[in-house]
Amino acid sequence: MKKRFIVPIIVILVLGTFAAWKILKMQPVSVSKEHGSMPEKTISSPRGPHGGWLFAKNDLTLELKIFETGVPPQFRAYFTTAKGLPIPLNEVKLTIALHRLDRIDEIHFNPVGDYLLGDKTVEEPHSFNMKIQAQWKEQTYDWELSQIEARVELLESAIKNADIVIKKVGSARLKNILKLTGEIGLNEEKVVHVVPRLNGIVKQVFKDLGDQVVPGEVLAIIESRELANTKIDYLSAVKQTDLVKADMDREILLYKNTTRMLELLQKETRLEEIDRELKALPIGKSRELLIPAYSKLELAKSVYLREKNLFEKGISSQSEYLQAEENLNSSEARYRALREKIVYDGQWQVQQKTRTYEMENLKLQTTRQKLFALGLTPEEVEKLSQNNDPILTQYELKSPLGGTVIQKHISTGEAVKNDDRVLLLADLSEVWVNISIPARDIKYVKLGQSVTVIDENLGMKVEGQLTYLSSIIDDKNRTVTGRVVIQNPKSKWRPGTFVTLQLLLDKRKVALAVPNQAIQSIRDWSVVFVKYGNFFEARPLELGESDGNWTEVLHGLKAGESFVTENSYVVKAEIEKSSAVHAH
Repeated sequence: MKKRFIVPIIVILVLGTFAAWKILKMQPVSVSKEHGSMPEKTISSPRGPHGGWLFAKNDLTLELKIFETGVPPQFRAYFTTAKGLPIPLNEVKLTIALHRLDRIDEIHFNPVGDYLLGDKTVEEPHSFNMKIQAQWKEQTYDWELSQIEARVELLESAIKNADIVIKKVGSARLKNILKLTGEIGLNEEKVVHVVPRLNGIVKQVFKDLGDQVVPGEVLAIIESRELANTKIDYLSAVKQTDLVKADMDREILLYKNTTRMLELLQKETRLEEIDRELKALPIGKSRELLIPAYSKLELAKSVYLREKNLFEKGISSQSEYLQAEENLNSSEARYRALREKIVYDGQWQVQQKTRTYEMENLKLQTTRQKLFALGLTPEEVEKLSQNNDPILTQYELKSPLGGTVIQKHISTGEAVKNDDRVLLLADLSEVWVNISIPARDIKYVKLGQSVTVIDENLGMKVEGQLTYLSSIIDDKNRTVTGRVVIQNPKSKWRPGTFVTLQLLLDKRKVALAVPNQAIQSIRDWSVVFVKYGNFFEARPLELGESDGNWTEVLHGLKAGESFVTENSYVVKAEIEKSSAVHAH
């Protein structure tokens, strides 16, 4: 009876053992354990009592686990016989080769307690082909396992369509910057308050707020009695000056012709020749007085010579001779006196006429300057002097510079005074950035330093230099005012906008650095995506200092590795679309 039951029992045990052996040898369904938010694809292996991968061959069973609770990720290996009996660890030798995209990590093991501990940290990501080799009782046991984590394959066409930019890792110069705040302001050297310069009534206004103007453009028309009076004074001065000048020119001409007449008389030219040369020239009373005197002198001289000749021959008496001599001397004296008087009077008249002209011309120039002060151009004043300005009261208010109307206090029909600020114009093609520098940081700041101006709301930035640094500390907020001048041809930088600034103090070269836009967050990692062939893999980084544009890499990359520098978010999205999970 007992034999009848023993045989089936033995058969059942044999079949159960065989079934267990087949289960261990077959390719099982994937078993997973959450490691984080990022997926991993694993060619599965059964799980052991410690939650690790389970491998079995012949009489040897290995449970391999990546342990990372409170310590950097490390391999722990547990060995038993096929029946679950522990194996002395000093009898087993274990080596694991992790085949990654860029390298092979070889890990050796040493006994620690009831397990073998790997001698290297299993670096993230845990994406590799794992080749396991164990030696026990002079036999070698080989297993393989593959898992993919934070990796995706992209074809060249997909890379091109997504505008993914790939560059090689290298050194960079990090900027040591001082972050400051500031405000866009007007360039005070290119701001003008437009005033009428005279009292009047606004007849017409041509510009409104925000309008662009060019130098010399008419902004408004004002009717002014003051302008009319000034123009009338100017026209009167022009006419008076013209009259006085004509009088002066005539006097100078008379004096010039008189001088010529005196030169001819001095040469004792015959009267017929003098009359012929001076006949057409205006000389005035000088000719009327001097020619008769000269004629009498010539007559007296002729009589004297005749009487002298007769007296010497004894024909004429001595008294007649002496009388002729006296007449000659008298005529000569009168002639010389008249010459001197004519010369003096001529010079005096010229001086008087010249002085009068200079005084009238001074009045004219003074009136002209008044018109210039009111804003009239030389061309307009010249036009006025030619009587080509029929409307004496109309005043054109013109723009002194090119720019934008940013304030307006003028309207048609209102009365304005000569000092009213009716318009405010500003050239916005160049603006100031006024910086507030804390007094504690002033020791780092000096003129000429490079400054990056950033408008975070509009995503704009521009480079400039520190051109002004105040010598005074504001006693209220304990700051020093600095200034950067930036070009603004399209008026994108609006006065009144608050901006942030990065003041460059110095630069430091680092061996490896990546642009900030290349860095993405996956799980609790800061990563970039390296490229090997068509594969992109997240590479966790240990980061150093950053200057806002570049960040130093302390660990995680090698010089010359290819990585994504632009549009890295596309690669991240492709990795996140993977459906596998992370399992150790």
